[in-house]
Amino acid sequence: MRRRLFRLPRWSFFWLFIALNGARLEAQTGVVSEAAQFLLPIGARSLGAGQAVVAGGVGADAITWNPAVISRGPREFTFNLANQANGIAATDANVALVWPVPHVGAFAVTIRYMVEQDQESVNNSGIQTGTFALNDIIAGATFAAPFGNRFAAGFTLKFLQQGANCTGACDLPAFPPRTAGIDAGVQYFLMKDSSVAIGASLLNAGLPLQVNDSPQADPLPTRADFGISVTPKFSNAPKELGTRFEADIVKRVSGGGPGYRFGGELSWQNQYVARAGYELYALSGSSGPTVGVGLSTAKLKIDFAQMLTDLGVGLGKPTFLSLRYVF
Repeated sequence: MRRRLFRLPRWSFFWLFIALNGARLEAQTGVVSEAAQFLLPIGARSLGAGQAVVAGGVGADAITWNPAVISRGPREFTFNLANQANGIAATDANVALVWPVPHVGAFAVTIRYMVEQDQESVNNSGIQTGTFALNDIIAGATFAAPFGNRFAAGFTLKFLQQGANCTGACDLPAFPPRTAGIDAGVQYFLMKDSSVAIGASLLNAGLPLQVNDSPQADPLPTRADFGISVTPKFSNAPKELGTRFEADIVKRVSGGGPGYRFGGELSWQNQYVARAGYELYALSGSSGPTVGVGLSTAKLKIDFAQMLTDLGVGLGKPTFLSLRYVF
């Protein structure tokens, strides 16, 4: 009995990405494939600022864009939850632990679990024989270290495995498709007071994801990110007011025009935060704003963000929630 298990994932993940980022994904990567799960954004703090966090990101959720940023960050546990609002993904959750070690650097581990909505499994006659739901597990291990007071570098080793849960008659592969990748990044403070930082990262370099056989393997969406972050100090502003502005360029390694991200945040007494960003991708002409808010106590940080894209009309807007506990 033949069914569509291996053809459906490609198109289902295609629409998953379209609902999140529209045609902007093509500008970022030039590839829409089963291996592109590595690109799905998560983390409300970063999403609220338009994902413009390559140089100035803070916390575990910024590992997705530049692993070097955790080198000087606090010890924390993070839980991220995403409502992709696309009618495809039913669950998208991530947990991460960052553990700095004095005079050595910072270590982090992350686990992400994604489940699609149920899909029909049919035979050659088009008769439904069951239902299945695709799921993905992405696990990563990160190390980052500062070199002096200005420079830091880090890398992440990550592993992706695809699976499926089926009810009824299913023809699942004997071994789940899997692959591995690596991210690497650097951060440098141009000013002694850390008010201006630049960052760069190479993401998703690794082996293709082989689903059926080698000729059908999907390459990872390798890309390069570059960014600058500015934390200005205004002499006439209240000391309780904090600001940050950042601009990033993202370029797919396989070629094509770049995309751009802009974002920033305003904070008051390091407790109340408002964020906004804008993403612009030159190849597709698609763009969209993001907004976010945050509330901080001494140890608990709560962040909320939403992508204001009209591609999810009738399904809602992609929404992200992050809970961070600093200890």
